[in-house]
Parts: sequence; structure tokens; C-alpha cells
Amino acid sequence: MEEVELIARLRAQDEAALTELVISYGGFINQVILHNLPNDFQRDFTEDIANRCFYQVWMHIGQYDADKGTFKNWLSAIVKHQTIDYQRGLKATTKAISLDKVIVPTPPVTEELDYDKLFASLSKTEQQVFMLFYRDDYLPEEIAKKMRMRRLTVYKHLSRGRKKLQEEGVFHGYFN
Repeated sequence: MEEVELIARLRAQDEAALTELVISYGGFINQVILHNLPNDFQRDFTEDIANRCFYQVWMHIGQYDADKGTFKNWLSAIVKHQTIDYQRGLKATTKAISLDKVIVPTPPVTEELDYDKLFASLSKTEQQVFMLFYRDDYLPEEIAKKMRMRRLTVYKHLSRGRKKLQEEGVFHGYFN
């Protein structure tokens, strides 16, 4: 569908044009939203933000001026601002929740983990990194110093090791 025709139909409040907008620009809108959201928690709200964007386009299509820029640029500005507004709302919501007094019961540890058995499928270096990180509670920076490797290398060993353990089914939610 021609962009000009779509804009004209949206201005006429044609609901079928709104459906066309969702089909034609939905992927683009989602990309802009995801680009502006920094973490997975906020990305869970992508659909809500997209719906707000479609509503804003529907309500404010009369403000679009082709002489000032392309429809896609106008649309991306709406999406960006809606995303920022939604983030502000989420930030205010999460600030209001105080977790200081929340007690989360944890099940008692019935047996000690056998780390040697658990990490047996990993390479020697990965085993050392995993032992230091999970058993001894070292930070990646400390592991890097102790093992004389770069911090990024420590993260790579942790990532690859987790992947190996997941593929083997050893990964029972012990390590996040």
C-alpha cells in the first residue's frame, strides 16, 4: 500500500488503515522500541508500548507534515518518546516498591553440592573458573587476577561453561 494513501486513510479514521499500519510498520516499531529499552525486564513491555504508539498515531496523524520529514521519521519519533515515557513510568513504579522488608523463604540445603562431579564435563580452565566463581564467590575481576587472564576471558569461560552444562542437562537452575 502506498504510504500517502495509508496516511490519508488514517486521517479519515479508517480502522482498516490502522490494521495496515500494524502490518506494514509493526516490525519497525518493535525494532525502535527494543533499541531504546536497555534490559529484558523492560523489553517485556514491548507490546504495551507498541499499542500506545499505534494509539498515538491514530490520535495525532493530523499533526504529521510531509514537508517536515518522512512518515517513518515521524513514526520513529513517536515510538521513541512513548518508550521513554513508559520507562519513566516503570522507574516510578519500581522505586515505590521497597524490597528491604521482604523475606523470601529458601528451602534448606539438604546436601552439599559436589562441584567436581557437577563440572566434570568442563575443560580444566573452565572448571577452575567455575569453582572460583560459584564455590568460592570470587568476582570475575578477582578470578582474572588470580588466573592471570583478562576479565573478558573469564566471562567467556563462564558463558561457554554454562552453555555446555545446559546442553548436557546438568544445569538445574543452580547457576544464572
